[in-house]
Amino acid sequence: MENDIVQTADYVIVGAGSAGCVLAHRLSADPRISVVLVEAGGPRPEEHPEIQVPVLFPRMFGSALDWGFTTVPQTGLDGRTIPIPRGKALGGSSVINAQLWTRGHPADYDGWAAAGLDGWAHTDLLPYFDRAEERIRLAGMRHPVPPTADFLSACAQLGYQPAAERQDGYILARATHRDGLRWSSADGYLREPGERPNLTLVTGGLVRRVLMDGTRATGVEVETENGILQIGAGREVILAAGAVGSPHLLMLSGIGPAGQLAAHGIPVRVDAPGVGRDLTDHLVVPLAFAARGFESPGAAADLEDMRLYLKERTGSLNSIISEALLFLRTRPELTAPDVEIVHLTTPFGEHESAAGDGLALGVIVLRPASRGSVELRSADPHDAPVVDPRYLSDPGDTDLRTAIAGVRQAHRILDRPDYARWRGEPLTPGALATDDADIAAYIRRTGLSIHHLVSTCRMGADPLSVVDPGFRVRGASGLRVVDASAMPGIVRAHTHAPVTMLAERASELILQDG
Repeated sequence: MENDIVQTADYVIVGAGSAGCVLAHRLSADPRISVVLVEAGGPRPEEHPEIQVPVLFPRMFGSALDWGFTTVPQTGLDGRTIPIPRGKALGGSSVINAQLWTRGHPADYDGWAAAGLDGWAHTDLLPYFDRAEERIRLAGMRHPVPPTADFLSACAQLGYQPAAERQDGYILARATHRDGLRWSSADGYLREPGERPNLTLVTGGLVRRVLMDGTRATGVEVETENGILQIGAGREVILAAGAVGSPHLLMLSGIGPAGQLAAHGIPVRVDAPGVGRDLTDHLVVPLAFAARGFESPGAAADLEDMRLYLKERTGSLNSIISEALLFLRTRPELTAPDVEIVHLTTPFGEHESAAGDGLALGVIVLRPASRGSVELRSADPHDAPVVDPRYLSDPGDTDLRTAIAGVRQAHRILDRPDYARWRGEPLTPGALATDDADIAAYIRRTGLSIHHLVSTCRMGADPLSVVDPGFRVRGASGLRVVDASAMPGIVRAHTHAPVTMLAERASELILQDG
């Protein structure tokens, strides 16, 4: 079956993550439009209890459902390599992440509009968030652990306000759950379309490259267990492979920085120096402590516990670990939060697997100034690209100073008596350090990714942007990128909701273009 064109559709979508599922659903809603959705992972893996039990999602990191990316050694984090889990299944990362749903602050999107992206202001995007929430089921925590209420109480005692819709203050987390079970993008968008004859799902298919006729995309080359085949696109190819996968595919297809492509022997179709640039991620600093007077949900859950939960849908296995959030400003002159503090019901961090019960506060730098890259390792599609977020690399050390200020705010919460009663000794030396230099050393020794990579195929109005405000790849035709990589900049949110919104908007624009 080598290089046979086995099917032609109007639209070929690469990647069945949060964006790809939305696109497949919306485009195939018109029975006159044919769609092929290609996913490298296998079919829906519902036979695994961890897929459905909320608290057990970390067990999927490093599994067959995870691409298993890691960064290069990070100079700003004491030379450590940082895991970057990315979902490899129908539903993408929404299958393996915490499924937190946060829209972001209005200033995030108003900033996009101010940068020249007409139609991308906060008020413009509200209908698309609303539309997404009609498909994605949202639920609060059914049985939060006792320390969660005391975390929220500590935030109130310190003068913070409930977050409400502006995402500025404290809030009990919401997640994409239905009836106590995890609810991925595939659950929300692909169950009904699975019955549509005009939508074809191809699972277990590694897309090797986009097929090009000059600078026009004509389809994709896919590697399957039956060999290499080609799927033609009558209208467009849409990449929705994520902030790592989409720039990687563009470069493998000859669209990217000319020098880098030439170095790997890839013919240049479009010299696009912005491909793979501007990688931005949320750094999280974990402050973890042994438990005192409570057990971490799911820490010792076995198969029988999972089966019982799936039957009764009650108890602490409903936890998503990140049960409550605080968005705060570390300086009074700021008009929007620059730090998020996540209350975690497990001793989150590199020591987590050995620690058992515990709790943690995760300090997240919401608007990092550091920028990294995704680059080719080789011209072989099987070789993972080189992922380098360059954490804490901004010349002015703004990110480090913000992280230090955030850690100090977390210390104030940890010192409130009602919350302090739940924590034992620090699990990592330095978690309660008071000197700026010691806190900085702790951040570099323990900081991790919270898995919110964006902007490697950045949308913009400037010549270096990779896609235009309609998600069309500059310099090419018949080709779009719709996923976290296309976000103009990182938002003050966990990225599942913003990416879903982005795809809702994109699907409307694609249908308008016909």
